[in-house]
Parts: sequence; structure tokens; C-alpha cells
Amino acid sequence: MSSSTGLRRGVVTFWELVFQSLSFTAPGIAALATLSGAVAFAYGSAPLSVVLAALGVASAAYAVYEFSLKVASSGGYYRYIERGFGSRVGAWGGWLYILYAGVAATPFIYLETALAVQYGLSALGINLPSWSWFPLGIADALLALILPYLGIKPSVKYMLWTGMIEIAALMLGGAIIIALSPKPWDPLVFTPAYAPGGWSGVGMGLVFAFTAFAGWGSMTFLGAEAREAHMNIRRGVIAVITLLSVFFIFMIYALIIGWGPSNASSYFQYFIPGITEAVKYGLIPIAILWLVLVTNSGFTDTMAILNAVARDMYTMAKDSALPQWLSMTHPKYKTPHRALILDTIIGLVLFTVLGWTLGPLNAFLITGLWGGVATSIEHFLVNTALPLYSRKRNFFKWAHVVIPTIASILYVFVLYATAVTTAISLPVIVAMAFLIAWFIITGFISWKKPVIPRLEEGEEL
Repeated sequence: MSSSTGLRRGVVTFWELVFQSLSFTAPGIAALATLSGAVAFAYGSAPLSVVLAALGVASAAYAVYEFSLKVASSGGYYRYIERGFGSRVGAWGGWLYILYAGVAATPFIYLETALAVQYGLSALGINLPSWSWFPLGIADALLALILPYLGIKPSVKYMLWTGMIEIAALMLGGAIIIALSPKPWDPLVFTPAYAPGGWSGVGMGLVFAFTAFAGWGSMTFLGAEAREAHMNIRRGVIAVITLLSVFFIFMIYALIIGWGPSNASSYFQYFIPGITEAVKYGLIPIAILWLVLVTNSGFTDTMAILNAVARDMYTMAKDSALPQWLSMTHPKYKTPHRALILDTIIGLVLFTVLGWTLGPLNAFLITGLWGGVATSIEHFLVNTALPLYSRKRNFFKWAHVVIPTIASILYVFVLYATAVTTAISLPVIVAMAFLIAWFIITGFISWKKPVIPRLEEGEEL
């Protein structure tokens, strides 16, 4: 392979892999803001929705765990799907990940970071101009491009150290809120008791709980750059699912207990209720620290998204599914710099156009819908590809069908629930029209131009 087309191999350590995935989930923003979507439907029973999501994600993680025994690639999920289904569906899987991480997730995180800063400062009594979301999002986009451009090591090192501080500080604050709350222990939050409609409310809360976990598998896209990739990705998947499950279950319990499970119907009215709650208990230093960490959480999430989607595009370009110039890496930094820049531009264009035409909150909803639907289909394809691949390679076992099927059923429910419960509005119509067009156009492209897999040394055992 030419020096201008290769990634830097064997440099990403085990814990750097773990924090690539943890950062993609943006644990700070997810705990303090994203999970408010679960509370909107499950109310005080939101912790139960998060527990069920953790079990579902663990089932989905099994497919990645088993795939990584044989495949460790910069193509991540795209390569898994291509190995299982073949070149045409594989190409569509690659396009699907571009939709999720490139088209949806980048403008989504620009908007979420900007709005979290706006609403978080408002909770502290500092009101920014209504238009401040735009320069805040632009700053996140441009600053987050720097470290991934300069090499995989600078970005994952930064994620590792700041990510540890972020998780520790949020859990410390959560523990203080539990201690100060009127009723620190309430096991009923792990039952449907507080959910309107019982299990139906818990089920809809599950949709948004899954969103909080989204990105847990992004370490797979560093397969070409990881040390002992086949082993460390398998170990990393276990570590990430364990850490995220403990963190999210603890934080949603702390925040629901602190808010009051019977009062949770008002929780989702705040974009970032976690900051509001810290202020409510007089924990101003904690609220300020959390706001700083939430801002950094959006920044590291943006870097993690860029790392993953750029390598998806890089691998698809190597396989002739995208223009060859995207398969070129920086001569000094060995990063897919062209894909990094292209994805940033796409994200900024969508962030600007959607934000100014429909408003930042509607743009947030649209890109969130794109991402939620795309990631559900992507994981469904990965889960289905595993038994197909293991049969081809003669390591099939029935667990390859049974365990991922649990997650696939939950992902199908997410798609169904999104389709039948989302109120019809202009943002929803725009989002669904775009999704249908994307699926049809990229499906046609994938059928007419299937990928030509070009595996690198060590990519498949």
C-alpha cells in the first residue's frame, strides 16, 4: 500500500479504543440532556427503560464481539455487513453509516452542544442571545476537526483523559444529589409504576434510552489502527457496555430521585434538566462543572464521530464505492484528512440550512430522527450478517442467531414506535421524506455499483 493511502497501524491502545466509543455516546450530554427524552414518556420509571436498553445493547454487542474475532477493519460496521451479505448490501450498509454518522450525527451534535450551552447558562442565570446557537455550533465544528486531522493519537488521548474526568465528576454529583434528596431509595423507579400507560410508557422511553447508548461500537472503525485489534476490540466492547450501563443507570436514577419520581412529568420541559437540578439543590459549583464538562462532551463526541465516519468513507473509497481521492491519507499524519474535511463541510451546511430555515430545535429533531432510524437499521443488518458470515467461515453457532435477535427485535420496535407515535409536523415530514429518498437513491447506487472489497493485511483472519 502506498504511503499516501495507508492509516497508521497498531498505535491505538485498549483504553483509547474504549474512550473512542465512550466519547461517541457523549456520556455527559446523554445523561443530563438526551435521557430527558426517555423521561418524557416513562416519567419516573425511566430508570427501567435504561436498564432494558442496556440489556438490548449488550445483545447487539455480542454480534460485534463475535465479528471482531475474524474481522478488524477501518470499515467497521460496513465491513461486517459486506462480509456477511456481500458487496451490494455491504455498499448500502456503508451508505447507511454515512447517513447516521456523517449526515445526521455531525449537525446533530453541533446543535446539541450549542443548545446545551445556551440552556445550561440560562439555568445559571446567564441568558445568551437567541442566535448564539449558530456561532457556538460553528466553533464546535471547527475546533473538533483539528485533533482528528493531526492524527488518531491526539484525538483519542484527549478523549481518554477528559472522558475519565467527565464520568467521575458526573457520578460524584449524582451521588450528592441522591444523598440530598428527600427519599434516596425508591425501587419503584425500576418498575412501570410511575410510567403513564405502564409498559407502553416504558417502551417509548426505551427508544430514547437507546439513543443515549448510540455510538458504543465506534471503536470498530479503528480496527486498522488498533494494537492487537482482534483481541482489544472484543475486550473493548465488554468494557464499554459495562461502563455505559453502570453510568447511565446510576445517573438516571440519581436525577429522577433528585427531581422526584412523581414529579417527573415536568422533567423533559428543560433541554438540559440535569443542570437545573444541580442548581435546585444549591450545588452551583457542581452545576458549573457539569456545564463545562457537557460542553467538552459535545466537543469529544464531535471528534469521535469524525474519526468513525471518515474511516467508513475511506474504506468505501478503497473498495471503489466512493471516489478514490477519499482513500488518500495525509502524508504526515496518516489520517483520512479529505474525508474528515468533507464530513465537516456536510455537517456545517446542514447545520446552517436546517437551523436557519426551520429553527435550531426543529433541526435538532430532524437530524435526531435521521440518526435514530439509520443506526437502528445499521445494527439490524450487522446482527443479521453475523450468522451469514459465520456459516461461510465455518464457526457458526446458534448463539449467533439467538442473542443478536433479541437486540434486533428491540431495534424493530424502535422503528415501529418512531413511525406510529411521532406527531405529524413539518420537521417530521422533512425528515421522513429525506430518509425515503436516501434509502432509494443509495439502494439504487449500491445495486448498480457494488463494492469491490480490497482487504488489507490482517483485516480478516
